[in-house]
Amino acid sequence: MTATRDGAYLAHISDTLTGIAEQLDEQREVQQNVLTALNALLETNRAQSEMLAEILGAATQDAGPSPVAVALEALATQVRQMDENQTSLIALVADLPEAVGRQFETSLKDWLTATATKH
Repeated sequence: MTATRDGAYLAHISDTLTGIAEQLDEQREVQQNVLTALNALLETNRAQSEMLAEILGAATQDAGPSPVAVALEALATQVRQMDENQTSLIALVADLPEAVGRQFETSLKDWLTATATKH
């Protein structure tokens, strides 16, 4: 009976140790996941720190002409010129029917005068 009792006791101890080992493996995996997440946070923090350092460096430099601002100013000038041109064109088109009518009257009078002198 002692052998059976000792065997059962050893089996119990073995099962207990196996259970502890499995729990330790699970804890190791959880800790590894936590470390992975912390490393990702640290990498993000480093990247953000680098970006902030670049922004700070750019902010402390003397301001110069911005190529974007220069391009936008040139575009705004062209848009203003286009607006002025369109306004002039609209005025000319608005006067066109009257100008055509006057020209038609003048041409018609000239034609009538030329025809009358021929006869």
